[in-house]
Amino acid sequence: MLYFNSVRTRPELEIITVSARRKLRHVAFRSTQVETEEREERGSGRSQNVVHTLPRSMASVPHFLTGPLERTDPAAGETQVLVITSDPESAVTLAETVLRMTGPGGIELFPVTTARRAARLMAGRPVLAVAASPRDIQDLVRGSHIKMTGIRTIVLAWADEILNGDPAGIEALESIMGELPNDAARVVVTSRSEGRVNAFAERYLRRARREVAEDMAGEPISLQYLTVSPTGRAAALRRLLDDLDPPSAAVIVSSEEAEVEVRRTLRLLGYADDSSSVRVSRGQVEAGTHAVIFFDVPGARELMSPAVAASPVTIVALTEPREVSAMRRLAGGEVKPFTLSAPGASAREREAAIRRELAGVLDSGLASREVLALEPLLDRHDGIEIAAAALRLLEKERMLRKGTGVESRTRSVTPPAAAPARGGFDRGSSPSSRPFGDRPQGGAGRGRGGPPRGAESPPDARGRPPRNDRSRPPRDDRGRTPRDDDRRPPRNDGGSPPRDGFMRPPRRDRP
Repeated sequence: MLYFNSVRTRPELEIITVSARRKLRHVAFRSTQVETEEREERGSGRSQNVVHTLPRSMASVPHFLTGPLERTDPAAGETQVLVITSDPESAVTLAETVLRMTGPGGIELFPVTTARRAARLMAGRPVLAVAASPRDIQDLVRGSHIKMTGIRTIVLAWADEILNGDPAGIEALESIMGELPNDAARVVVTSRSEGRVNAFAERYLRRARREVAEDMAGEPISLQYLTVSPTGRAAALRRLLDDLDPPSAAVIVSSEEAEVEVRRTLRLLGYADDSSSVRVSRGQVEAGTHAVIFFDVPGARELMSPAVAASPVTIVALTEPREVSAMRRLAGGEVKPFTLSAPGASAREREAAIRRELAGVLDSGLASREVLALEPLLDRHDGIEIAAAALRLLEKERMLRKGTGVESRTRSVTPPAAAPARGGFDRGSSPSSRPFGDRPQGGAGRGRGGPPRGAESPPDARGRPPRNDRSRPPRDDRGRTPRDDDRRPPRNDGGSPPRDGFMRPPRRDRP
């Protein structure tokens, strides 16, 4: 009985043992897989691939450049970080922002405006981080000024702008991505998620994680923007304050350098540092402030909440043209351009001058011919539409006349080409193409350009006649008896014997 039970229980024990072994193998496989992924996430650059969706603003730069710059090894002495931008101006702006982040003693981001100048500067010192357009980076790689084997991180600073550029730049970008080491981290920054950016990330970023800036939910913000250049914010702030002339204003800055620049501009305009009319702030706005001016585009929506809570009359942001779309998405409300008074007054003055001119024509009396010519158009168009079309034709004709006047003035300033000497040899002209008055008379030259026969040529320095002198002294026939056979037929004015009424006599010395 005992033997029978032992025989029956042994297969059950074997089944339990096999299932336990399978479970142990599965747990071991899962633990090995997790350890491998953690090891790749810690050491391998492939798990560091990131796609950031951030506003197009310099305030977003610390979110994606702080990590790559911290992983840079200064002892390596070679380029380790590549930041690809859409144009050289963006590279300079990023370099300035990194200098504010790291300070004079930190990692420097070297901006490349031209590949030739950058190659000369990089040959004399080690450059750890470079910011440039794809074509400039490709030229530096071909010249061996940047070695792709030492690159640890590559950053595409707003890939939507880069991928919407010229095809040559996109081709250079693909060439750079194909030469990157496998362990190099790839970071893509975009202001909006679109098809070309997503396709690029799927192709070149393996297992990339996506980080989207979380904006604070709330009411849409209505504001105005004034387009400025990257280096013209201080001048734009001065013109904006002159136009607004607010009783109270707050200028919001995002960095110490911007604060220093704003305070210097306000001091030049006559505002004291402790002035109550215009204050410089890092985000705090007092209630009842008349105007709020963002010196830089805010990097997040929550930075705009204090300005909205103060309920100002006007909110204006100094914005670069490429940052307008990001500002619209960030505000979520009505975003309108701010027109300065000087350009607007100039445009209104031009329109008023045109109206005064038209009024003068109408006061002088309508021309019946023009009225009859335009009357059939009234069947399909309104009178104001016909007048607008006529005004457009008038402006177009004035522009053409203005361009013609500039061209005529340019022609009058340009000196005329020197005419060839009269009687000189011209290979591009033939005797038949010359005017009748310019043809040589008789046998003088006949197209060879020499002086007329019998004219004296000036001697050279030694008193000898020149080699190309074809003139001969006049023959003296005094005392010479003319012979019958030495007579020459008379010649006409053109130098050829007459054809009518004369035949040359045969020679007597020949049979």
